[in-house]
Amino acid sequence: MTNVAISEKKMVCTDLDGTLVGDDWSMYRLFESVDTGSILLVFCTGRDLPSVLGLIERKGIPAPDVCICQVGTEIYYFLDEPTPDEYWRRIISTGWCREAVLRLLGDIGELELQEDRWQTEFKISYYLEDEQVAAVAEARRRIEEAGLEARLVYSQGRYVDVLPARAGKAQAAQHVADMLGVRREDVVVCGDSGNDLDFFRAGLKGVIVGNASSELKRYRGENAYHAEGEYGAGMIEGLEHFGFI
Repeated sequence: MTNVAISEKKMVCTDLDGTLVGDDWSMYRLFESVDTGSILLVFCTGRDLPSVLGLIERKGIPAPDVCICQVGTEIYYFLDEPTPDEYWRRIISTGWCREAVLRLLGDIGELELQEDRWQTEFKISYYLEDEQVAAVAEARRRIEEAGLEARLVYSQGRYVDVLPARAGKAQAAQHVADMLGVRREDVVVCGDSGNDLDFFRAGLKGVIVGNASSELKRYRGENAYHAEGEYGAGMIEGLEHFGFI
């Protein structure tokens, strides 16, 4: 991890697919623009760690300081090798019962479990049939009425993830900032889809790239900068707005 004084640290926490990744030219331009001596780079993605490592190798991009994977349920610090944050695992495990969620939602026909690769100890992932948002509302209602310590994240019209109540992209990003000694005002987040709403609803300042989904573009809080540029170009535009580059 970058070794700078705590008071000087800034942190850029970015989603990958559709935000940082999607236009190679602007992505490489972004990396040229970021001063890695004073800015900590955090990837925050729905991907698993092997997929992120494959992307880094395939695209020839710098490894981040930290990678938040599986929609905020796993955190890895990039030291000599990616090192999991066991403290984070203990935090999000409190009150979580994976089996109870599976039983509760098992008869909602519009929800189809995703492949085993995307099922983890702290994440249950479904495909949503034909954008049946009524099924999402029903799943949320059941979770709330059952008093389960779980939360549902819906994105891109077809993905539903159920996570521990304490997990999520924003929660993980704030935990990483705390662990690295970065002040909240020195964090900028970047995203493009519904599962990035966590960032903005938590009050973190950030960039919504120009190619973002309608569900994210509808967010109009003062903490969000709506970029005209797409992918990395939108990130550059937003980071310039916030004085990070």
